[in-house]
Amino acid sequence: MNRYLLLILHIGSLVLLGFGWVLDILHIDISIHYIIDFNIFSEKRSILGVMERLWTDANYWPFSLIFLFGIVVPLVKSGLLFYLILGKDPAIKWQRFVSAISKWAMADVFAISIFVAFLGANAMESTKAILQPGFYYFAGYVILSGIVAGLCGRMLSNSALNNA
Repeated sequence: MNRYLLLILHIGSLVLLGFGWVLDILHIDISIHYIIDFNIFSEKRSILGVMERLWTDANYWPFSLIFLFGIVVPLVKSGLLFYLILGKDPAIKWQRFVSAISKWAMADVFAISIFVAFLGANAMESTKAILQPGFYYFAGYVILSGIVAGLCGRMLSNSALNNA
């Protein structure tokens, strides 16, 4: 596998991650439709917006989880992928570590999906929960980043076989 192609794919995954952090992930709208339409609640939030709200409201535990799995894990994984792709002779232990944390990066998308499913399943007639572009960008990052991690592992395995 060409290192430059992996580098381009990895940078592309980071662009998706950035958009996933700042663009709205969910829109919740609660309206009453009786004689007239009356909007009770309408709110859109991005991952960073949710984190800001959680911190402001002193909800430190959910803030910490989203910060860890949505920000820290992707950044650590990214740094290690740069090392694995650009390093002259990267240690295979770091590839194993990237493979392990790739599974944890999916936890955030899974948690958001469950949240959306919960809202949809328990929604009243007047409640709507709509996925926004940020969700798709973040999910795209997780998928593309997983592909890059897998291809990077193959590249390192092939390199180790060629050097043996």
